[in-house]
Order: sequence, then structure tokens, then C-alpha cells
Amino acid sequence: MFTTHIPVFLLLALWISTVSAVQTIKVQGSEFVNSVTGDRLQIIGVAYQPGGSSGFNPGSGIDPLSNGTNCLRDAALMQRLGINTIRVYNLDPALDHDMCASIFNEVGIYMLLDVNSPLPDQSINRGDPGSSYDSDYLTRIFGVVEAFKNYPNTLGFFSGNEVINDDPSGGIVPPYLRAVTRDLKDYIAKHSLRTIPVGYSAADVSDILLDTWEYLQCAINGSTSDMSRVDFFGLNSYSWCGGSATFESSGYNTLVAQFSNTTIPVFFSEYGCNKVTPRVFDEVQVLYGPQMTPVMSGGLVYEYSQEISDYGLVVLYDNQTAQLLTDYDNLQSQYNKLNVTLLESGNSTATSLTPPTCNSSLITSSSFNTSFAIPSIPSGGQGLINNGISNPNNGKLVQVTQDSVPQKVYSTNGGLLQNLAIKPLASDESNTPNGQDTSGSASASSSSSASSTATGASTTATKKSIAGRREVGALSTLGFIALLVPIVW
Repeated sequence: MFTTHIPVFLLLALWISTVSAVQTIKVQGSEFVNSVTGDRLQIIGVAYQPGGSSGFNPGSGIDPLSNGTNCLRDAALMQRLGINTIRVYNLDPALDHDMCASIFNEVGIYMLLDVNSPLPDQSINRGDPGSSYDSDYLTRIFGVVEAFKNYPNTLGFFSGNEVINDDPSGGIVPPYLRAVTRDLKDYIAKHSLRTIPVGYSAADVSDILLDTWEYLQCAINGSTSDMSRVDFFGLNSYSWCGGSATFESSGYNTLVAQFSNTTIPVFFSEYGCNKVTPRVFDEVQVLYGPQMTPVMSGGLVYEYSQEISDYGLVVLYDNQTAQLLTDYDNLQSQYNKLNVTLLESGNSTATSLTPPTCNSSLITSSSFNTSFAIPSIPSGGQGLINNGISNPNNGKLVQVTQDSVPQKVYSTNGGLLQNLAIKPLASDESNTPNGQDTSGSASASSSSSASSTATGASTTATKKSIAGRREVGALSTLGFIALLVPIVW
């Protein structure tokens, strides 16, 4: 009789180790690139802040990535929509984000995260930046890094959002943005197992936009290792309004020309004008078409949930049910027309660019700051970088044990979406829009006999069910361990 002894704790460890993960993303020149496959990542995303910024209340124990059940619902709808990235603005680094981050990881969706919040002492004061740049502030933003650094689908951190929004702020804020960027990158280098990009999200204010980009993307003394240089540049743009807008009338042609020599990825960190409703999103075909993709790296539609500003794709009700809006269907229809293979094609020239050396000649506005003397780290800040913050809340991927969405979700015609669920992807996949219904269809409601015609998202490689992937992963690992574990005959 043959007996094989493998300790139970080892079996458990092997099972836990099979959590699937997306490939991490890195910056190469002006492109986001898959760190394993080398494929380009074009951001196809949405802003995700249910409740809006006014709803952020750390004392409540809730933020957008703390409720796994709600994230499961939203991830299923986002996967169906076809996005690969979410942007989250306000986060409480003390909360448990493991389940939400793991769910978005399962469906191939990356996260771009703002480190600041609208609460006092949790952002740079554009009117007096020096007064807010202190060790308490650094503790806050380093806490966000600690909370999200271990998730492979953390795409990057925003060091600021529209901090520079007029001529006066352009005169005093820029050096502090470079200081915050430097501190974040120094902390990541010291305490993260991988490099995580850090960038900035800019206001679309024409007289300071290019100066902001030039100031933040250049390298001081020409050093490519300059830690105060941003890794990417986001632009909040709402210039394309309605179905009559064009590449020229929206000013997109001007943006392409202005950013044509960028040495870092540039993308829309927000877009989606709502002056004409419902939104038809025909700018999607231009943004991801041949006129813009050589320069731009996609964008994030504002926004997922319907808030008071009326930009939503989905209505989230207090009873946890949800209903799709026409904007959701229209955006999905536009995404489904995209050539994903073309979007993933990289440009060898774009990935091997050298940043310009910082010089006052880069700046065109007389009111914009031209000094590249970056503020020293505030008292106590270097100790935080050297030793880490006290009691960090380190996130980690966990097993996602439920695929089916428990809440009721209704289509635009009032029909109930049947069999709504996430479709976990293999580790080499990110979510892509290509017209397949991956999350269920709508049944006729009592008020409507129409069925949902909306289509959904699929992937660029062979999909595996969650059960199959976990079983194969565990058994493969066990097969390897069997070579190492003694066998008793």
C-alpha cells in the first residue's frame, strides 16, 4: 500500500496561492505597456465614485472599494460594458479593500487611484501649498500607497487632481506637485515590490494646460531617474459635446498637435460632456482611432454612477438595486466597434523616448512658475520614507468565492437582467469590448416585453471558468510539489 503525506497546511497554502492576477502595467516612453506581454494598454475606463465626492465619509467605514457585494454588481456591469480601468477619487486607507480589488482583478479591470481627498489636511491647498505640505499629509498619501501597492491591478496613483486650475495657482503650486510626486515615488521604491506609476490629472484650462504638462514631464538636469517627474499626465476634457461635434470643432486636433512630442502617456482622466443628452459618445471612435492613438492613451468616461451632476451611466438605488441608463447602452455600442487588436499594438519609437531637460524656456505663460527648485521634504517626512508609516494597512488579493450578482439590476427598458455575473479571466487577460454578452441578458419586465439588446465584453485570450482555473492552478502546483515532498512507501 502506498501512502503520500502532504501536510494540510501545505495544501491550504497551495490553494490560496492560486488566486489569479492580471499582469502589472508599466510605463515605457509615452505608452502604458503590459509588463509580461509587451502589449500596449489603451485605457478604456470610467470614473467610479458612488455617492460622489460629497458622500466620502471615513467615519462611516465605507468608501467606493470597501463593499464587496456592491463591487461584484458594478464589476459585472463594467465587464459587460467593456472597460479595463476605473478611476477612484476618495479612499480611506484604513479600510479593507481586498474583496473589491480582487473582484476587479478577476475581471481584468485596473485601478487608477487618487491619493488625496476633499477632507481637511488630505490634499495640497492650491492657495497656500506650503502650509498643507507636511508630514501629516504625507502619512495620508503614503497610507493609500500601502493599502493598494500589493494589488497587481493597481495601475497607478494620481498625486493631484486639478490643483492647478488658474493663473494664480499656476504661479505657486507646480513645485509642490513635483515634490509630492517625488515623495510618493521614493516611498514606493522603498516599500513596494514593484514600481507603480505616479501621475497628475489636469484641468482643461487652455492658458495653463501645456505649461502644466511641460513643467511636470521634463527631467531636472536631464536625469531620466528624476523622481519628481510624473510618469503619466491625465487631462479632464469636456470639449466634445453632442453628435454634431467633430475632431476639429471639439479641439481634439489641437490637443493631438500640442501633445505630439510627449514622452509620457497622456490620456483623458475624465471626459464625456453632458450638455446634450442622452450622450451618444461618438468621440469614442475618434479617441481610439488612428487620429489620436499615436499620441493619446485612451480615457475615462465621467462617470459610472448617476449623481447630482447628471453624468451617470447607471442609477444605484438605496436598496442596492440598479438600473442602466441610455448612456450606458450608447457607450457600450461605441466600445463594441473598437478594434482591440489595433489598440494593443505598441510603437517602438513611442516606448523609447527621452524626456526634455527642465528649463524655463519650456514655459510660455508669464504667470506660470518657471523655477525647478523643488521643496525639500517636510520635517518627519524622510523618516516616513525610510521606515514606513506606522501600522500600515496592507491590502492583498483574496479568493473571490461568488460570481453571481445577488442584487437586482434592470436594463434601460425596465427588464430584469438575468444571470448577471462576473466572468473571471485568465491571468494574462484584461477586459476588452468586443460585443459578446458576458454577463446575462434582460428578461421582460411586467411593464415591458422587450428584451435587452445590449452586448457586453469579452477577452483577448481563451477564457476559463473560475472553478476550472482554480482547479488547474492547484493541481499544477501540487504536481510540482510532488517532486519535492518525500513519499512514504
